[in-house]
Amino acid sequence: MNLCARPLDPLDAEAIACGAPPVHASDAAEHSRACSSCSARVSAAAALARELDSLGGLQGLAPEGPSTVPAPVPDLAGRVLRLRPFSARELRDFALWRGPCLLAAALFFSGLVVMALPGISARSQAGLAAAALAPAVALLRAAVRWLSDLATAFPAGLEALGQAVSREPAIGLAALLLLAPVVWVSRRAFARVSRL
Repeated sequence: MNLCARPLDPLDAEAIACGAPPVHASDAAEHSRACSSCSARVSAAAALARELDSLGGLQGLAPEGPSTVPAPVPDLAGRVLRLRPFSARELRDFALWRGPCLLAAALFFSGLVVMALPGISARSQAGLAAAALAPAVALLRAAVRWLSDLATAFPAGLEALGQAVSREPAIGLAALLLLAPVVWVSRRAFARVSRL
């Protein structure tokens, strides 16, 4: 159980353990000296780094004769990849998304420059704008058509369901029993969304 109100990010703990500057919190080293649980995290990261560094010394542990221990890979600690997923804190950090955001902005502004060039006539610019809006218009038309089809089919489907339930009460009971898992899943989904 972590009793720290502001636990260290694992990257900061690894950086402090290796003597590098912290990645996320600039005061992480001072915080780890003052907080016992964060200090334990840094100590665990340092122990892991020492253990990885010591893997290069396995050749001396091999018995005489044919070697049963495989030869260590040179610079193993530098090749170990961090396989954990990004934390929520890292996902909110702009440093992770800086490259994709800058690429999207560059594409947007280069498109504006191309449309504003004097070599492109007004007719060509209108054609480019229409081509850019065509998918959005098609999606809007499909959504309107889907809503109109749903509005026309809903009353007939509701009437057919009502007739089936009035003839066979077991169908109504089965429908009510099938609603229970749907309600349970919906409540869990809404609770998860509200937590985020």
